[in-house]
Amino acid sequence: MRLFNPVTMTEVLPGFHDVTGAIALAESHWFFTTRELPEGKQLAVNDNGEPVLTDIRQVEQAS
Repeated sequence: MRLFNPVTMTEVLPGFHDVTGAIALAESHWFFTTRELPEGKQLAVNDNGEPVLTDIRQVEQAS
């Protein structure tokens, strides 16, 4: 198991980072196996504190 901080949206390394509020995720979780976010996606956190990908909303500029 590896740790994820839902506030900073980063991996937590025990002994190096504060583990307060961190949640455990499986080593095989996509967050630890993906190197880049897919086009049009952004990192977010769901209600359980787990990392999820959401669509990037583009704000239309008024002319």
